[in-house]
Amino acid sequence: MIEAVTKKESITIRERAGRANQVLVALLACALPLSTSAVSVLALAVFLCWLIEGNFRKKCAVIVANPVALAVFAYLGILALGLLWSPDIHAGLIVLQARWKIALFFVFLTVINTERRTFYTSGFLIGLLIAMSMTYLAWFGYLHYSDISEHHLTHNTFHVVYNPLLAFGIYLVLHDVFWKKMSSKMRLGLAFLAVGMIFNMFITEGRAGQLVFFVLMSLLVVQIFEKNRLQAMVAACLLVPILFYAGYSLSPVFKNRVDSARQEVIIFHNNPNTSVGQRLQFWCNSWGIIREHPLLGVGTGGFQKAYARINHANSPTCVATDNPHNQYVLVAAMVGIPGLTALLMIFFSMFYQAWRRRDEWRRIRFAFPLFFLTIMLTESYLRVYETGFFFSLFGAVFYACPVAADAGIHRRTHQ
Repeated sequence: MIEAVTKKESITIRERAGRANQVLVALLACALPLSTSAVSVLALAVFLCWLIEGNFRKKCAVIVANPVALAVFAYLGILALGLLWSPDIHAGLIVLQARWKIALFFVFLTVINTERRTFYTSGFLIGLLIAMSMTYLAWFGYLHYSDISEHHLTHNTFHVVYNPLLAFGIYLVLHDVFWKKMSSKMRLGLAFLAVGMIFNMFITEGRAGQLVFFVLMSLLVVQIFEKNRLQAMVAACLLVPILFYAGYSLSPVFKNRVDSARQEVIIFHNNPNTSVGQRLQFWCNSWGIIREHPLLGVGTGGFQKAYARINHANSPTCVATDNPHNQYVLVAAMVGIPGLTALLMIFFSMFYQAWRRRDEWRRIRFAFPLFFLTIMLTESYLRVYETGFFFSLFGAVFYACPVAADAGIHRRTHQ
């Protein structure tokens, strides 16, 4: 009798842990644009509930059955193998430890309920709207703290993260405007919200976010006119220049960022110590590393020493780095062709799942990998804290398989 009661109580605890995780994941999505500390705490809470919930055999089955999960596992596995030819094992272990955000993909994949995708994306949009409201308060002069003012709307270099997340948020809102079933008033309200978000894109400073915004808007137009490819191409070719011209003409911030980037490219050979110039120098020197080690790279953890050596030889007046601000370059330099192939296979598998699964999330499944493939050109965004979490969380939300993920784990398995 006592054993039966104990078993019943343990089942209840496991079920409660699973239910709690549904809320915790939404809160984590909300915290992404707001607080790294909150993200860390919530991620730990999700992991602990995941452990308490148990059902590890079924969770492993879900992971093994998911093509995106297998691609992520291969990518992390190659980074681990890269320790074998790394000149600095300790540095390599630090690199692997920093990839824990990506490894949480497997946890999120077996936690989320595919019937609650809207719940999770709504959490993210709420957090993004709070962050956006703060930038507007600063723009109007009502918010001043740290280095935030009407001239600099995000603290420190947060625009590097904020604007890409804002670009994806704009896409999500416009996606609902065009395709989600809702009342006319709700659709009009979301349209006005999208306009406010687009305006915010051009008064904040993140060039990577602005770049991917144009890419996602082009994709959106193509998806709107998907039944007529000629109309789609013409509309995309018209929309992007119009948006760019409007932003350049109406936003001093956007105009200044475009002009400064152009000027920094022009003076690169004479003065590489600028924002754009440093990135170009990082890429040039990193390409030298790749040419010396084209097949397997310098090993996981070997990039910093290799870069310091080639930087001293080629550009001693420029700062050395452990991050070339390009995900493809970083991976190719560390683990060569196998690593770069594994990285690209993650996003290829996402595109394949988008093409194969024809439901209301299909368009978003195309947008998500395109989003990362674009922003990773300008920064190693899988190692950046917020976007690393964004990848692992929403990669699981968008690409989890409904039957495997939900029926096998989140339903009661004991009678």
